[in-house]
Amino acid sequence: MYHCSLQICVFSEQPVIAETIRGISPLENFLHSVIEKTVFDERLLLDSQVVIWDLGPTFLPSELRLRCQKNAVLIYCGDHERIRAFDLRELRAADDFWEMPYSRERMQLRMEHIFEDMKLEHDLYMTQTCLDTAIDSLPDMMWFKSLDGIHVKVNKAFCSVVGKSREDVTGRDHCYIWGVSPDDAENGEDSCRESEEAVIKARRTLQFTEEVKCSRGMRQLRTYKTPIIDRDGVTVLGTVGIGHDVTDLGNMGAEMEILLQSMPYAILLRDKEGRIVNVNKKFEEYFRTEKAEVLGREYETWMEKAFMEPHTINSEGYVEAMVSLPEGKGRMLEIHENIIHDIFHNAVGKLCIFRDVTVERSLERQILHSSNTDFLTGLYNRRCFYNYIHNNREDRTVSLLYIDLDSFKAINDTYGHKVGDAVLIRAAEVLTESFREDFVTRLGGDEFLVVRLGDCPIEQLEQEADAFLREIQKEFRAAGQAVSISASVGIAQTSDPAMDIDLVIQTSDQALYQAKKGGKNRYCVYGQ
Repeated sequence: MYHCSLQICVFSEQPVIAETIRGISPLENFLHSVIEKTVFDERLLLDSQVVIWDLGPTFLPSELRLRCQKNAVLIYCGDHERIRAFDLRELRAADDFWEMPYSRERMQLRMEHIFEDMKLEHDLYMTQTCLDTAIDSLPDMMWFKSLDGIHVKVNKAFCSVVGKSREDVTGRDHCYIWGVSPDDAENGEDSCRESEEAVIKARRTLQFTEEVKCSRGMRQLRTYKTPIIDRDGVTVLGTVGIGHDVTDLGNMGAEMEILLQSMPYAILLRDKEGRIVNVNKKFEEYFRTEKAEVLGREYETWMEKAFMEPHTINSEGYVEAMVSLPEGKGRMLEIHENIIHDIFHNAVGKLCIFRDVTVERSLERQILHSSNTDFLTGLYNRRCFYNYIHNNREDRTVSLLYIDLDSFKAINDTYGHKVGDAVLIRAAEVLTESFREDFVTRLGGDEFLVVRLGDCPIEQLEQEADAFLREIQKEFRAAGQAVSISASVGIAQTSDPAMDIDLVIQTSDQALYQAKKGGKNRYCVYGQ
């Protein structure tokens, strides 16, 4: 739907950087052009969406950041010692750091990840834009309210009905929006509050007919309200409502048809006998069928054939399932079923709403994977480690094995970063094979951390550390590698739930230092 053209400026005297980037195929909806400069050009720096700086220490990352456009990606290049000397301010100023000597494969991998992140950001923006556009395309009023009755988001139709701008409505309560006095007992505020309390208590969508007083007199609204529930599945954050002014509509069947066809979701109506009596255009689109083909069919029988197994329950308590299509590429739909009552509160059927969550779930998986794993080894990253400890530690004993590859820098210096990366990947595989039941994370560089929660004798940790040290040496010898790899392990353990996890890491790091000091290729237990 969108198209994005990226200007990438490479400030470098080495052509390998630009050559590598030009060899990367653009992602969907993206094009990129690469400009090479061997001298500083402030105008070009400001005009580029991606800036790669490799002209030495003339500018610090923070100085370059001030000269870049607001959302530009800044990549700062330099040798290991210079980058290592940067303080936190400088490290935060750049989006990535590339260390010399350069590896084409590593640069390509890093650049591909940057392109993927930029695409993900654009896709998320488009999803939000599409949602806002869909809300504003509704001919009916739509609003989002906090628990204290404040309107936090409304659509254009809502503004049109109340005769106020979106800016004037946002952050305001019922009485201000409808232009009535809080002292007027018939202003409709109490009715509105009662319906929202009922929705929050029921924790599902409910339908109401409400009377509201406004500057034009009394109006009757047919409203559908739903609680907005937080990620924990328990906390109610507010409500969302859709309202249609039915004051002047004499034919309620016409009202329902207008509502059905205007909704941005697939909708199905079934009667109390379970037969399908109506569907909207969006339904025909989602299930690739004609209205005439489903009317009169038994709902449960249709459902069995319409969706693939398995069905899942999402965090909001709704069923999600994939539409079953001949080519096997259906949408992931969130299914809402709401009972329809007549004026005497008798159940006369069901309103079934099918919401397309295909893009949402795909983006959630991508974001979750990217934020929790290390891109090179696939192990959990430092951020995921802290989340794991926070969510699972409780009062259990914590055992840490801090692992560092011996003389890894020499491998990079001798054989290059491509071989170094291969060593890290294989070392990560040996770690996961050796500690299958434990949480294994890459802290950075050639440093890894194995976490075990629960009672475990130190002797057992020593045995497993020793087995791992033998295994990693055996692995590289058996594979006929040109490099010889060994590792050192620092072991620390605490049963004190009040002990900060960073302090536990520090003790394991001290034990690792002792192992290194003692000759490497060995383990050491903190305090022994």
